[in-house]
Amino acid sequence: MLTEKQIKILIVVGLFLMEIFVWTANAYIEFVGIGNSSVAIIGGADGPTAIFVAGAEHQSEDDKTITEEEPQLPPPSEQPVSEQEPEENEAAFSQADKTNLLILVNKKNPVDKNYKPDDLKEIKYFAADRSPETRFLRAEAADAFNLMVEKAAEEDLEFKMTTAYRSFGFQKILYDNYVAQQGEEAANKFSAKPGQSEHQTGLAVDVSSPSVDFQLTNEYGETKEGKWLAAHAYEYGFIIRFPKGKEDVTGYQYEPWHLRYVGLTAAKEIYDSNLTLEEYLQENNL
Repeated sequence: MLTEKQIKILIVVGLFLMEIFVWTANAYIEFVGIGNSSVAIIGGADGPTAIFVAGAEHQSEDDKTITEEEPQLPPPSEQPVSEQEPEENEAAFSQADKTNLLILVNKKNPVDKNYKPDDLKEIKYFAADRSPETRFLRAEAADAFNLMVEKAAEEDLEFKMTTAYRSFGFQKILYDNYVAQQGEEAANKFSAKPGQSEHQTGLAVDVSSPSVDFQLTNEYGETKEGKWLAAHAYEYGFIIRFPKGKEDVTGYQYEPWHLRYVGLTAAKEIYDSNLTLEEYLQENNL
Protein backbone atom coordinates (compact mmCIF):
# COMPACT_ATOMS: atom_id res chain seq x y z
CA MET A 1 0.00 0.00 0.00
CA LEU A 2 1.24 3.47 -0.84
CA THR A 3 1.53 5.91 1.98
CA GLU A 4 -0.17 9.29 1.81
CA LYS A 5 3.20 10.94 1.27
CA GLN A 6 4.02 8.64 -1.66
CA ILE A 7 0.65 9.36 -3.30
CA LYS A 8 1.26 13.11 -3.05
CA ILE A 9 4.69 12.70 -4.65
CA LEU A 10 3.20 10.72 -7.56
CA ILE A 11 0.55 13.40 -8.11
CA VAL A 12 3.17 16.17 -8.21
CA VAL A 13 5.36 14.21 -10.64
CA GLY A 14 2.36 13.52 -12.91
CA LEU A 15 1.39 17.19 -13.03
CA PHE A 16 4.98 18.13 -13.82
CA LEU A 17 5.15 15.69 -16.75
CA MET A 18 1.82 16.96 -18.14
CA GLU A 19 3.12 20.53 -18.03
CA ILE A 20 6.24 19.52 -19.97
CA PHE A 21 4.07 17.79 -22.62
CA VAL A 22 1.82 20.83 -23.08
CA TRP A 23 4.81 23.17 -23.31
CA THR A 24 6.51 20.95 -25.92
CA ALA A 25 3.36 20.72 -28.04
CA ASN A 26 2.87 24.49 -28.02
CA ALA A 27 6.52 25.05 -28.90
CA TYR A 28 6.18 22.74 -31.90
CA ILE A 29 3.04 24.49 -33.15
CA GLU A 30 4.74 27.89 -32.88
CA PHE A 31 7.79 26.49 -34.67
CA VAL A 32 5.79 25.46 -37.78
CA GLY A 33 4.21 28.88 -37.86
CA ILE A 34 0.47 28.42 -37.32
CA GLY A 35 0.10 29.97 -33.87
CA ASN A 36 -2.33 28.08 -31.65
CA SER A 37 -4.58 26.97 -34.49
CA SER A 38 -5.79 23.41 -34.55
CA VAL A 39 -4.87 21.50 -37.70
CA ALA A 40 -6.50 18.59 -39.47
CA ILE A 41 -4.68 17.07 -42.43
CA ILE A 42 -6.26 15.14 -45.27
CA GLY A 43 -3.75 13.94 -47.81
CA GLY A 44 -0.68 16.02 -48.43
CA ALA A 45 2.31 15.92 -50.76
CA ASP A 46 4.06 18.37 -53.03
CA GLY A 47 0.82 17.86 -54.91
CA PRO A 48 -2.11 16.33 -52.98
CA THR A 49 -3.15 18.44 -50.06
CA ALA A 50 -6.14 19.33 -47.94
CA ILE A 51 -5.40 21.15 -44.70
CA PHE A 52 -8.00 22.76 -42.54
CA VAL A 53 -6.83 25.32 -39.98
CA ALA A 54 -9.20 26.33 -37.20
CA GLY A 55 -8.77 29.28 -34.88
CA ALA A 56 -7.63 31.79 -37.48
CA GLU A 57 -7.65 34.46 -34.81
CA HIS A 58 -4.52 32.82 -33.42
CA GLN A 59 -2.49 32.94 -36.65
CA SER A 60 1.07 34.15 -36.45
CA GLU A 61 1.81 37.61 -37.80
CA ASP A 62 3.70 35.99 -40.69
CA ASP A 63 0.62 34.05 -41.79
CA LYS A 64 -1.69 37.05 -41.39
CA THR A 65 0.33 39.04 -43.91
CA ILE A 66 -0.72 36.59 -46.64
CA THR A 67 -4.29 37.88 -46.57
CA GLU A 68 -3.33 41.55 -46.83
CA GLU A 69 -4.14 43.28 -50.08
CA GLU A 70 -1.25 42.88 -52.51
CA PRO A 71 -0.31 45.16 -55.40
CA GLN A 72 -2.17 44.00 -58.51
CA LEU A 73 -0.28 43.60 -61.75
CA PRO A 74 -1.98 43.78 -65.16
CA PRO A 75 -3.00 40.39 -66.57
CA PRO A 76 -0.54 38.71 -68.95
CA SER A 77 -0.90 39.36 -72.65
CA GLU A 78 -3.46 37.15 -74.36
CA GLN A 79 -1.38 37.24 -77.55
CA PRO A 80 -0.28 33.64 -78.32
CA VAL A 81 3.45 33.17 -77.86
CA SER A 82 3.77 31.73 -81.36
CA GLU A 83 2.64 35.08 -82.81
CA GLN A 84 5.27 37.12 -80.95
CA GLU A 85 8.36 38.36 -82.75
CA PRO A 86 11.77 36.79 -81.89
CA GLU A 87 12.86 40.02 -80.22
CA GLU A 88 9.75 39.91 -78.07
CA ASN A 89 10.49 36.31 -77.10
CA GLU A 90 14.01 37.21 -76.06
CA ALA A 91 12.80 40.18 -74.04
CA ALA A 92 10.11 38.05 -72.38
CA PHE A 93 12.66 35.38 -71.48
CA SER A 94 15.00 37.99 -69.99
CA GLN A 95 12.14 39.52 -67.99
CA ALA A 96 11.09 36.12 -66.64
CA ASP A 97 14.64 35.50 -65.50
CA LYS A 98 14.90 38.91 -63.83
CA THR A 99 11.58 38.53 -62.00
CA ASN A 100 12.59 35.08 -60.72
CA LEU A 101 9.85 33.27 -62.63
CA LEU A 102 12.41 30.64 -63.62
CA ILE A 103 13.56 29.89 -60.09
CA LEU A 104 14.38 26.19 -59.72
CA VAL A 105 13.29 24.53 -56.49
CA ASN A 106 13.73 20.80 -56.09
CA LYS A 107 15.53 18.23 -53.92
CA LYS A 108 18.91 19.65 -54.91
CA ASN A 109 17.94 23.33 -54.89
CA PRO A 110 16.05 24.29 -51.70
CA VAL A 111 14.96 27.77 -50.70
CA ASP A 112 15.50 29.39 -47.33
CA LYS A 113 12.81 28.71 -44.74
CA ASN A 114 12.12 32.45 -44.51
CA TYR A 115 11.63 32.90 -48.27
CA LYS A 116 8.25 34.38 -49.13
CA PRO A 117 7.21 36.26 -52.31
CA ASP A 118 6.27 39.89 -51.71
CA ASP A 119 3.58 40.04 -54.40
CA LEU A 120 1.17 37.26 -53.38
CA LYS A 121 -2.36 37.72 -54.69
CA GLU A 122 -5.50 35.72 -53.92
CA ILE A 123 -6.80 33.39 -56.63
CA LYS A 124 -10.43 33.75 -57.72
CA TYR A 125 -11.19 30.08 -58.36
CA PHE A 126 -10.53 27.59 -55.57
CA ALA A 127 -12.01 24.52 -53.92
CA ALA A 128 -13.93 25.93 -50.98
CA ASP A 129 -13.05 23.14 -48.54
CA ARG A 130 -9.30 23.72 -48.77
CA SER A 131 -7.17 25.90 -46.55
CA PRO A 132 -7.60 29.66 -47.17
CA GLU A 133 -3.89 30.11 -46.42
CA THR A 134 -3.01 28.38 -49.71
CA ARG A 135 -5.22 30.44 -52.06
CA PHE A 136 -2.41 32.68 -53.23
CA LEU A 137 0.02 32.92 -56.13
CA ARG A 138 2.44 35.59 -57.20
CA ALA A 139 0.41 38.34 -58.86
CA GLU A 140 1.37 37.58 -62.47
CA ALA A 141 0.74 33.85 -61.97
CA ALA A 142 -2.59 34.50 -60.23
CA ASP A 143 -3.80 36.69 -63.13
CA ALA A 144 -2.72 34.03 -65.63
CA PHE A 145 -4.46 31.28 -63.66
CA ASN A 146 -7.71 33.24 -63.45
CA LEU A 147 -7.59 33.93 -67.19
CA MET A 148 -6.96 30.25 -67.97
CA VAL A 149 -9.89 29.11 -65.84
CA GLU A 150 -12.20 31.64 -67.47
CA LYS A 151 -11.14 30.66 -70.99
CA ALA A 152 -11.60 26.96 -70.19
CA ALA A 153 -15.10 27.70 -68.85
CA GLU A 154 -16.03 28.89 -72.35
CA GLU A 155 -15.48 25.25 -73.39
CA ASP A 156 -17.59 23.97 -70.46
CA LEU A 157 -14.51 22.89 -68.49
CA GLU A 158 -14.24 23.64 -64.79
CA PHE A 159 -10.94 24.06 -62.95
CA LYS A 160 -10.30 25.05 -59.38
CA MET A 161 -7.21 25.44 -57.28
CA THR A 162 -6.77 22.94 -54.46
CA THR A 163 -3.53 24.40 -53.12
CA ALA A 164 -1.04 27.02 -54.27
CA TYR A 165 1.32 28.98 -51.99
CA ARG A 166 2.65 27.18 -48.94
CA SER A 167 4.98 28.53 -46.30
CA PHE A 168 7.97 26.54 -45.05
CA GLY A 169 6.07 25.70 -41.87
CA PHE A 170 2.98 24.60 -43.77
CA GLN A 171 5.05 22.25 -45.92
CA LYS A 172 6.75 20.86 -42.82
CA ILE A 173 3.38 19.77 -41.45
CA LEU A 174 2.58 17.98 -44.72
CA TYR A 175 5.91 16.22 -45.00
CA ASP A 176 6.03 15.13 -41.36
CA ASN A 177 2.49 13.80 -41.68
CA TYR A 178 3.41 11.61 -44.66
CA VAL A 179 6.59 10.35 -43.03
CA ALA A 180 4.56 9.33 -39.98
CA GLN A 181 2.01 7.55 -42.18
CA GLN A 182 4.18 5.86 -44.80
CA GLY A 183 7.81 6.21 -43.79
CA GLU A 184 10.48 8.57 -45.07
CA GLU A 185 11.52 6.55 -48.12
CA ALA A 186 7.97 6.38 -49.50
CA ALA A 187 7.20 9.99 -48.59
CA ASN A 188 10.22 11.27 -50.50
CA LYS A 189 8.78 9.93 -53.77
CA PHE A 190 5.85 12.33 -53.74
CA SER A 191 6.24 14.78 -50.87
CA ALA A 192 8.78 17.58 -50.82
CA LYS A 193 10.74 18.25 -47.67
CA PRO A 194 10.21 21.75 -46.26
CA GLY A 195 12.34 24.13 -48.29
CA GLN A 196 12.26 21.82 -51.32
CA SER A 197 8.67 22.52 -52.40
CA GLU A 198 8.16 25.00 -55.21
CA HIS A 199 4.78 25.81 -53.69
CA GLN A 200 6.81 28.09 -51.40
CA THR A 201 7.72 30.22 -54.44
CA GLY A 202 4.10 31.18 -55.09
CA LEU A 203 4.46 29.93 -58.67
CA ALA A 204 3.01 26.42 -58.30
CA VAL A 205 -0.66 25.50 -58.17
CA ASP A 206 -2.47 22.18 -57.92
CA VAL A 207 -5.61 22.01 -60.06
CA SER A 208 -8.60 19.68 -60.04
CA SER A 209 -12.16 19.38 -61.32
CA PRO A 210 -15.62 18.01 -60.41
CA SER A 211 -15.01 14.98 -62.66
CA VAL A 212 -12.64 13.57 -60.02
CA ASP A 213 -14.43 15.17 -57.07
CA PHE A 214 -11.61 17.74 -56.79
CA GLN A 215 -9.17 15.01 -55.78
CA LEU A 216 -5.56 14.83 -56.93
CA THR A 217 -5.09 11.55 -58.74
CA ASN A 218 -3.11 10.26 -61.71
CA GLU A 219 -6.44 9.43 -63.36
CA TYR A 220 -6.95 13.16 -63.76
CA GLY A 221 -4.53 13.07 -66.69
CA GLU A 222 -7.02 10.91 -68.63
CA THR A 223 -10.02 13.18 -68.07
CA LYS A 224 -11.04 15.82 -70.59
CA GLU A 225 -9.92 18.50 -68.11
CA GLY A 226 -6.54 16.89 -67.57
CA LYS A 227 -6.00 16.50 -71.31
CA TRP A 228 -6.97 20.14 -71.86
CA LEU A 229 -4.40 21.28 -69.29
CA ALA A 230 -1.67 19.18 -70.90
CA ALA A 231 -2.48 20.70 -74.29
CA HIS A 232 -3.25 24.33 -73.39
CA ALA A 233 -1.74 25.32 -70.02
CA TYR A 234 1.40 26.60 -71.75
CA GLU A 235 -0.73 29.19 -73.57
CA TYR A 236 -1.16 30.89 -70.20
CA GLY A 237 2.43 30.50 -69.00
CA PHE A 238 2.05 27.20 -67.11
CA ILE A 239 3.75 23.83 -67.56
CA ILE A 240 2.98 20.37 -66.20
CA ARG A 241 5.83 20.38 -63.72
CA PHE A 242 6.14 16.62 -63.11
CA PRO A 243 5.36 14.94 -66.46
CA LYS A 244 5.04 11.21 -67.06
CA GLY A 245 8.30 9.47 -67.92
CA LYS A 246 10.48 12.20 -66.39
CA GLU A 247 10.53 10.91 -62.82
CA ASP A 248 14.30 10.36 -62.95
CA VAL A 249 14.79 14.03 -63.84
CA THR A 250 12.30 15.75 -61.54
CA GLY A 251 12.67 13.34 -58.62
CA TYR A 252 8.88 13.03 -58.28
CA GLN A 253 6.18 10.79 -59.64
CA TYR A 254 3.84 11.90 -62.43
CA GLU A 255 1.45 14.64 -61.28
CA PRO A 256 -0.97 15.80 -64.02
CA TRP A 257 -2.54 18.28 -61.60
CA HIS A 258 0.61 20.18 -60.61
CA LEU A 259 1.15 23.34 -62.68
CA ARG A 260 4.13 25.67 -62.51
CA TYR A 261 4.11 29.22 -63.85
CA VAL A 262 7.23 30.14 -65.85
CA GLY A 263 5.90 32.85 -68.16
CA LEU A 264 4.55 32.63 -71.72
CA THR A 265 7.84 32.31 -73.60
CA ALA A 266 9.46 29.66 -71.41
CA ALA A 267 6.21 27.68 -71.17
CA LYS A 268 5.88 27.55 -74.97
CA GLU A 269 9.49 26.44 -75.43
CA ILE A 270 9.23 23.81 -72.71
CA TYR A 271 5.99 22.48 -74.20
CA ASP A 272 7.33 22.37 -77.77
CA SER A 273 10.54 20.62 -76.69
CA ASN A 274 8.87 18.21 -74.25
CA LEU A 275 11.32 19.21 -71.54
CA THR A 276 11.18 19.47 -67.78
CA LEU A 277 12.09 22.74 -66.10
CA GLU A 278 15.40 21.21 -65.03
CA GLU A 279 16.26 20.25 -68.63
CA TYR A 280 15.14 23.60 -70.01
CA LEU A 281 17.29 25.59 -67.59
CA GLN A 282 20.26 23.36 -68.29
CA GLU A 283 19.90 23.78 -72.06
CA ASN A 284 19.80 27.56 -71.61
CA ASN A 285 22.75 27.57 -69.18
CA LEU A 286 20.67 29.02 -66.36
